[in-house]
Amino acid sequence: MWYSPFVMANTSLTPELAKLAGELAAAFANSQKVVAAKARIGLFYQNPEATDLFRKVSEYGETLRNKHMEGMPPSEEELTKFDQLRSAVVENELCKGFLESRQLLDDMLSVVNQYLCLAIEKGAAPSDEEVADAMNQQMSACSCGGGCHGDCGDCDNESCGKHECKCGHGDADHECCGGHGEGHECKCGKH
Repeated sequence: MWYSPFVMANTSLTPELAKLAGELAAAFANSQKVVAAKARIGLFYQNPEATDLFRKVSEYGETLRNKHMEGMPPSEEELTKFDQLRSAVVENELCKGFLESRQLLDDMLSVVNQYLCLAIEKGAAPSDEEVADAMNQQMSACSCGGGCHGDCGDCDNESCGKHECKCGHGDADHECCGGHGEGHECKCGKH
């Protein structure tokens, strides 16, 4: 396998680590899960109706979020319109496949990153159980100091003001686009 001298000169990777990173990258690129996820993402981008629908819900959600951030809560009519757009996205198979595939790829990268971080921290390769424990701890941590365990509604410190969805819906139980996804996570950044 060929390695670019430019890449090697601009990183702290040794040739051995660059080789292993390249092998890992190739394994991911050839993984059936990755191939299938990329195919679903590709189908989404090839369908103007699905991409337009997704764009509309994202833009409208951003509009509501900006309005909310300026101290003007969205009206019931605006919330109803957003919920209708969001429902249309969730019911659209191409949008649903796009969201699920992006989540799968993000999850895969998070797991690999956790393995690498723990290996650096411990000075040895972590066990699967150690990685699972670390990821569970990471998901249950809340930046506001409360113990929300991945659910804004369970936060011990709801008065922190960080537990509302960024899309403009103020209640902690609100779900955007089938769950808290890109641009729709809780303001505490942990959901």
